[in-house]
Amino acid sequence: MTTIFGIRHHGPGCARSLLAALEALQPELLLIEMPAEAEPLLVHAAHEAMKPPVAILLHRSDLPEKAAFYPFAEFSPEWQSVRWAVQNGVPIRCFDLPSAHMFALRDDSGEQEAESEEPEEGKEEEVIPPQTDPFEWFAKADGYTDGERWWNDRVEERRDQSDFFEAILEAVTALRGDLAIPESRETLLREAWMRKCLRAAEKEGPEKIAVVCGAWHAPVLKGAFKVADDNALLKTLPKHKVAATWIPWTDERLAVASGYAAGIRSPGWYAHLWRNEEDPIISWLTRAARVLRKEGQEASSASVIEAVRLANSLAGMRGRPLPGLDETLESIQSVFCQGDPLPLDFLRAPLLIGTRLGQLPEGLPSLPLQQDIDATQRKLRLKPAASVTPVELDLREDGGRARSIFLHRLLALKIHWGRKENARTRGTFKERWSLQWKPELAVSVIDASAFGNTIETAASRRLVNEVAGQAGLDAITERLDLALLGALPLAVEFLLRQLDAAAATTHDISELLDAVPSLARISRYGDVRATDAAAVSRLLAGFAARIHAGLPAAASGIDDDAANQLSASVREFSAALAMLEDTAIIEDFHAVLGKLTESTQVHPKMRGHAVRLLRDAAHLDDEAAARHLGFALSPGMPALAAANWLEGFLQGGGSFLVHDRALLGLVDSWLASLDADAFQTILPLVRRTFGTFAPPERSRIAASVAQGISAHAPAAASVTSDLDLQRALPAAAAVAKLLGLPLSL
Repeated sequence: MTTIFGIRHHGPGCARSLLAALEALQPELLLIEMPAEAEPLLVHAAHEAMKPPVAILLHRSDLPEKAAFYPFAEFSPEWQSVRWAVQNGVPIRCFDLPSAHMFALRDDSGEQEAESEEPEEGKEEEVIPPQTDPFEWFAKADGYTDGERWWNDRVEERRDQSDFFEAILEAVTALRGDLAIPESRETLLREAWMRKCLRAAEKEGPEKIAVVCGAWHAPVLKGAFKVADDNALLKTLPKHKVAATWIPWTDERLAVASGYAAGIRSPGWYAHLWRNEEDPIISWLTRAARVLRKEGQEASSASVIEAVRLANSLAGMRGRPLPGLDETLESIQSVFCQGDPLPLDFLRAPLLIGTRLGQLPEGLPSLPLQQDIDATQRKLRLKPAASVTPVELDLREDGGRARSIFLHRLLALKIHWGRKENARTRGTFKERWSLQWKPELAVSVIDASAFGNTIETAASRRLVNEVAGQAGLDAITERLDLALLGALPLAVEFLLRQLDAAAATTHDISELLDAVPSLARISRYGDVRATDAAAVSRLLAGFAARIHAGLPAAASGIDDDAANQLSASVREFSAALAMLEDTAIIEDFHAVLGKLTESTQVHPKMRGHAVRLLRDAAHLDDEAAARHLGFALSPGMPALAAANWLEGFLQGGGSFLVHDRALLGLVDSWLASLDADAFQTILPLVRRTFGTFAPPERSRIAASVAQGISAHAPAAASVTSDLDLQRALPAAAAVAKLLGLPLSL
């Protein structure tokens, strides 16, 4: 005798009814809708240390990124049925289409779809209506507008378990017969395979077989389906090699909001219903009150009582035997939040979704790389969690350096468990990270395992492989930084050789300039991590020599866009040299900047920026800088070239204009001397320049200009004796208000 139990993949009502049905039936064999590759793993489900949510990960052996996940919550019917079977010694057989075929079919389907994106000429494209949830029809027939709400009310939150699966089978049979929805080829193949496996199981002779499958498939597993037709459909299926393993899952990944096709609205609500069968409403609202109190909301015991009463009243008005999730949320909003929906956001993570990360028992079959990662996490006391965990590391301590090395090695492997909150800054010995373990990182571990069985070996090989072919200086420098931060000496040695070779053949000074800041940080702070950065320092000296030799030519005969990019790179290069405190290299750089200031072939912005860098380094005093500025803004200079020179000179901030009235006066006089056409030409460039200043700098510069104008007010008045003060007053008042200045006319 075969009994079919149609379920939804995640639901406490289905799970509770299924357990009761299995206890009553006492089957001799359990068939469950899962790919055959998962079958060897199911024996571990009954292990005491296995704490859902967990998932079975199936992936192609040759392409780990081609993966499929089969998640389980504690309230999933499949999870409870598997645990029941293992604990009662009942054999389990997975009878869904194997993933070896599924991956191959989906690859073929993707290729066919790509080939048929454009319809044939002269043939109208077939319009296919969007697929909807078939259970919406039941909802509409029962007076509901939402199929999800109907399923919750009638299935998951119901208390009467009698005739549960018989009713589901009868309803879905009628629905599939009446709607006659065309099924996809994948669905037809899966159902044919399930029928084939069911026939084989029945031939083996067990008296009682329990079949657990999705409710939609239940009606077609029995009936008038010819064996020959199924065999013809399943003939010559393509296949790939597939591997399977257990991985931790999270509550958030069970939610439909995560994009999970079989996701549910509120994993936290379903988990609460599973654990609190008798009277879940009081405890649910009490938990909500605790969460809201922690967030500063008023949620007293009296409010909990009132919320329970309101939830029950809403359920009675709607003809429900007990309040559901919507009734409880409405009562929380009305009683705890005074009608404001915003505080309900406080409940999302801790209550409605959940923050649990599943746990796996030690000793489960796993990849050597995964074992090394797990062992290192335990050794360094870095426990994976589903929620975001901030971690601050002190690099002067052995423990802080070890954790930093581990996290950087994972980044080198593209396992993004940790994310750096801020980049290293001058003089700091701390790193701040945010750690969050996500289920998809298991795929990243599988992908990284192709490079080695230990973290150090795999990280080194991956960094080396990524630049073994043609790679630019930026790519090599980025990986060299990771190799040093991750204490990977073999990779460091190889990457240094690659970087030196790439630098020797490049003709792009910008590439060399952009590579120096990262190398300078490595050289300057390498000793903090107990790493040898001497080789980087030698390489850096070679980079600087090439840059100094090629910079004048690179800054000559270029357009405005190239000058903008080059000046930004030179500014970062200058800051990197200051970090190194290498007197010889800095003096050579200043000599090159001096050449830039004097060459008429160099772009005006680069000349102005060179003067600014020399002034900031105290290589030029204010008087010398003023001479350069006066020459650049002299009447004989084209207005656009002068504006570009000024933009380069002011790049990096305008604080010195606040304190040096002479320089500010030169700029003011130059602007006042321009005719209308020249002023219109350079205005956007000047506005862009001053727009980069901080607001306090702009305000103080405006105040200084205003004070300078007011000192010469009589002369200005004599020149503009025909000024109509009454007509000018509104405009002057608006300008004074914008600048925050008193109006005095």
